[in-house]
Formats: sequence, C-alpha cells, structure tokens
Amino acid sequence: MRVSVVRVQHWAMNAFVAERFRQGRILLAGDAAHAVPIIGGLGMNAGVADAHNLCWKLTGVLHEWAGPGLLDTYERERQPVAHLTLRQAVANAQLLLQAQDQRREQLRHGQAAPAGIEPPWSGQYFAQLGLVLGVTYHSDAVLPDDGGPPEPYESGTDHVPTAEPGRRMPHLWLAHHRSTLDTLGEWFTLLTPDPTYWEHHTTPPWPLRVEALPGEHTDLCGFHPRGAVLVRPDGHIAARWRDRPPSGAALHHALTAITQS
Repeated sequence: MRVSVVRVQHWAMNAFVAERFRQGRILLAGDAAHAVPIIGGLGMNAGVADAHNLCWKLTGVLHEWAGPGLLDTYERERQPVAHLTLRQAVANAQLLLQAQDQRREQLRHGQAAPAGIEPPWSGQYFAQLGLVLGVTYHSDAVLPDDGGPPEPYESGTDHVPTAEPGRRMPHLWLAHHRSTLDTLGEWFTLLTPDPTYWEHHTTPPWPLRVEALPGEHTDLCGFHPRGAVLVRPDGHIAARWRDRPPSGAALHHALTAITQS
C-alpha cells in the first residue's frame, strides 16, 4: 500500500521553568509553569503535583479557613521541584541520545543488538523514585521539627519513607486493607496513637479528621505513644508532635500558623 505524506510538522522539545508561579490572581501550573522534556514522563507527574498542591490552598482561601498568604507558599514549594524535575528530564534526554548514538555505531559495524540496556545507563535513566516520592516542602505551610528541616530531596532509585515535616506521608497499615493513605482527602488528617486526647482539642473552622495510628508505627513516625503527625490535604506532613504537647491549644496554633501564612 502506498502512503501519501500530506503534511510534516516539526516539534521543538522545550525545557524551561517560569520565573514566577504567581502574579496577583494569576497562578501557573503544569505546562504553563514548566516545559519538561518528555523523556521519562516527569512532566505529567509534576503537573499533577502542582494541582494537588494548589487546589487545597485555593479551597481554603475561598472557604475562608485560610488566609490569602497561603497561596504564596505554592510557588515556594513547587518551583524548586520544577527545577529539579527539569534537570532530571534533560539528563534523561541526554542519556537517551547517548544510547541511540551507541546503537548506531553498533549497526554501522554490523554488531547484533544487545539483549537489553545494561546499567549504569538504565540505573541513571530511572533514578526518579526519590524525586517523585521523596520531595520535601519548605515553606510557611510546614512547621519544622525542633531539630530543623530535613534534607530537601532524595536522590536515586531508593526512597526511604519518613514522617518528617514537609515529606509525603508514608504508607502504613492501620487495619486490614486500610492504609494511612486511605485516610487522606479534602481535609487535614491527624494520625496519632492517642486519638481521644486530640479529638478533644480539635477546633473549627478547619476541615480535620483524627485517625488512630497503631502504636507499632510510632518509631517509624518518630514520636512517642502520645505524639501525632498532622497531614495536609495534599498528603505532605505539615507538623509533628513527638509527644503530647503541654498546651491543649497546640493543634489550633499549628493550623493557624499553617493556613494563615
């Protein structure tokens, strides 16, 4: 069958991050905020995470349980991730071109195709788990531990779950077929082995749910049997109490500080 070429279009693979993610009432997300090379599929991940970060903050401002300053934390949290994502995607593109050049040389010399791509090329190309799951946010919407903020990002394929403020809440089993991730939603989630105490000190207007955390997970979460971890609607940890706070108003003060940035 003969094929007729009707039109040929050229496509440019761009690589940039916007200087600003917010200007007044205008907020940029996804491809409007960062053009990421397609090699590795990281651009879609970054765009979804932008929306996840931004939507709960917009909801809080519109429903008046958060101040307008909370929207300023969007750029501070997501722009560094966009730059890191862009660097990884560009590195992926370079690695892909190197592999293509190597294969052309093999074909030119009559060499058979290898059984598969050998490390370290594949290891470098797929070194993205720490980037996707190990992102740490630093902004006024995160209250750091007394020991200071954790490292900004992980690198490599190994992701080490942690319950440090700014990190993504790790998966932990609460009951049969129910994970800590199943408790998250359009609300703040407080996970603690001591739910009765914390439920007694919850206050409006914030959407908040208190969930019982089995005591077996306290070591991984880094607190004692009466401690707690407060998770934002986007799944990132906003605050952590290693033990029961001396004041019953601690949760109220934390939510105020986080949402009235």
